[in-house]
This record gives sequence, C-alpha cells and structure tokens, in this order.
Amino acid sequence: MKLFFPLLLLCASIKVLANQALVHQDAHETNCLDIAQDWQNLAQAQAQTQGAYRFANEQGPLTYPIEQNELFSVYIAKTKAIINSRNIRAQQPCPILTPVAKAQGYTTEQLTVSDLIAPFELRQPNHERAILLIHGLTDSPFTFHYLGAVFHQQGYNVRAMLLPGHATAPSDLNLVDLNHWQNTIDYAITRTAKDFEQFAIMGYSTGAALAIARVAKSPPENLSAMALISPASEPHNKHGWLAKWIARVPFVEWIDEDADFDFAKYESFSWRAAALADEAMNLLEHVYLPKELPLFSAFSEVDSTIDSTANLAMLNRFAKDTHQLDNHILYYFGNPQTAIVQLPDGYKILQPACTHAVCDKVIDMSHVGILQPPSHPYYGYKGIYRSCGGYLSDLTKYLECKQHSAPLLGERTKSNMSHAVPLQRLTFNPAYDDFTYRLSNFLNDAMPPHVQP
Repeated sequence: MKLFFPLLLLCASIKVLANQALVHQDAHETNCLDIAQDWQNLAQAQAQTQGAYRFANEQGPLTYPIEQNELFSVYIAKTKAIINSRNIRAQQPCPILTPVAKAQGYTTEQLTVSDLIAPFELRQPNHERAILLIHGLTDSPFTFHYLGAVFHQQGYNVRAMLLPGHATAPSDLNLVDLNHWQNTIDYAITRTAKDFEQFAIMGYSTGAALAIARVAKSPPENLSAMALISPASEPHNKHGWLAKWIARVPFVEWIDEDADFDFAKYESFSWRAAALADEAMNLLEHVYLPKELPLFSAFSEVDSTIDSTANLAMLNRFAKDTHQLDNHILYYFGNPQTAIVQLPDGYKILQPACTHAVCDKVIDMSHVGILQPPSHPYYGYKGIYRSCGGYLSDLTKYLECKQHSAPLLGERTKSNMSHAVPLQRLTFNPAYDDFTYRLSNFLNDAMPPHVQP
C-alpha cells in the first residue's frame, strides 16, 4: 500500500510526459487552426482523457519579480520568454492576422501562437491618451486583438497585460496565487499612469474585479475612466467558496477536463483556478470607486458565469453619492426593466442595437461573447472555433455541437441546452458595431484629445 500512491503518481507523470512529447513532435507539422478542427482526435476522446495541452513545460520560471520602474516593452519581452519556455504550442504556426497583429507588423506566415497570446503595446507618436486592457480568468490578451486595434485607430496608446499563470497551460494556474495577479496589476497601472497624461482601464471578467480592487485602494490621479466588461463581482454558482477546500483534496484537481484545443483560452478548469477567482471577487466586498470617475459597464442578464444581479448591486453602490450620474453607463444585454429597478434614477442604460445578419439567430448574450465581432475568423459567426464545453460528459453531443451545420447560439443556460439541437456558447457579439460605437463615445468624452501636460 505504501508503494501504491508513489507508483500511481509516477504512472501519471509518465503519461503526461509522453503526451507532451507527441505534441512537441507535431508542433511544426500542423497549425493552431488544424488542431481546433481535429475531430478525429476528439472522436477517440484522446485529447480529453490524456490532456495533451493541459500541462505546461516544466522549463524556466512561471513568474518573475517585476520592478515598478521597468519599461513596459521589457515586461512584454520577459513575459513572452516565459510563454515560449512553458507553452508546448508557443512556436506553433497560427495564421490569424488580427488587426493588432497587423499593426505590430506581422505577416500571416510569421505568426505563431506565442505572438497572438502575449501581452502587447500599440503606440502613438505622443503620450496623451492610453487604454490599459486586462483579460479575464483562463483568457489571454488575444481577446483584445480586435477592440485594441479599434482604440489604436482612434488615437489611443494601447496596452494589454497578462495575468500570471495564463498563456502557458491550464496547469500553471495551480502554481500562482492572488499576490502574483495583484503585483502585475499594480505594475501595469502604475507604469501606465507614469507614461501617459491620462488613461483608462478596461477590465474583462476577473480582470475587471482586480482592476476595481486596485483603483478603489489607490486611484491614480490621471485615471480618466474605467470600462467593466462582464465584470466578476460574484459567481453565478454560489458554492464558489468551497473551491479552495476542494482544491486541497488529493487527486481532485479538475472541474472541467476539456481538450484545450483553443490556443488562446484554457478550456480545462481546475479547482485551484476557481479558488483564485473567488479570492479576487472577495476583494470587491464593500469597496467604492472614486465618486466622479466615469464608468462604462457591459454584461448579459443571463450570464452563466457571473451573477448579473450582483453586478447591478455593485453598480448601484458605485453610483451612491456621485454628483455626475450621467457619467455612469450600462450597456445591458437583457430586459432594461430588470436594470432600471436596481439602479438609481437617471442611470444611463443602453440597449444593444443589432443590425448584423446573424442577430435573429442569436438567443441571448454570453459571458464570453461581448468583445468579439461576428467577423472574427476564429471566434466569429463563421469562425473556426466552437465553444461546446457544456457537453463534456456526453462525447456524442460534444462532437455534434462542434460539427452541427446550424447550432443554437447563446449563453450556456439550462434552458438553452434543453433543446434537441446542440448549443454553441456564443463567442461573438452580434451588436459589436453598436457596442464599440457607444464605448468609443464614452471614452472620447472622458478623455478628450489634445490635453496639454
């Protein structure tokens, strides 16, 4: 019996190393788009049971001590080196020429996975206005490769940072703690405040929670606005507090064990990652943002990841005692009456104006869809990738979702998944043009150009 557990661990380690060796062998023989459509591998269930992309290379450090005076370009280079050393797929070709990649000077033939998921910066020939972008849990800066370019074209300096434990492999989220995230957030905000005359912060999901906590504690004097996209205030599942205890149970590591075929976002999800997210959300209890800080929020009423009612309560708290309520805007995917009754009189609530051809095909908005246009070649309406993680326990349904000619599109709710036709979780925003128009107007009002130092 004494030898049983060591032998079990040894066998598991050998299995993981064997899978990683196969991945390394195939890394330059295929590209990220081929893998996302590898139905044969899915059909054999090998990817899910073996977890070939779930585990990081154990080469080099996962984090490094960031100096507050470190140039953002140095931070990008050091962080990308970590990605290259720990991500099995880092050097795999990934021919998705996004607007951000194009602005960085890449060609389709040059692009690798590492190039698309690393933190980035798009500069203007001035230091007037900037926007700092902070991604969410299991995500990467790739989520801003369209919206970031929109801001850059409008004259903003744009920065996107990376939360430690991301852009390598899901297993690396088991090796970081909340301090790693907070230190990196603190660096990115402090560095951006120092480098530009005025700036805004946009946080998505857990990134929004971390940004709120940092700004509430120590708001930079030149912070002109904040935008919160699907902000993580409270989890939809009210048992999130149990995650930190379950994470300590031996051999109980993963909540979801998916194929991890998405090169830019983790599909597998560990109990440790859930515990970290819960810690980040706990930071928001009783905090307040500066009263006069312009605030733009966008989320879905039926968000299955985050409690949208808790988000409304948080916005109500932030609006308390403010003298400029017209600077608070909610872009709400849902019944406006639901928001009206929970927010102060005069709170500006915008409803999406959807004019895209796919609008009638979408049931409702998801937690993950708001930031991406329907034209996105990977996450869009005709994109390569489909989010079908709601069917992990049923491989037949999972494959049907991946290959169906006309899946349902919406949030991963019990109602939406009760139909015979499989549900593809919505990974794009059919009202993207209206969303970016409203958001851009908000930011331009908050940060008018040509501000003199």
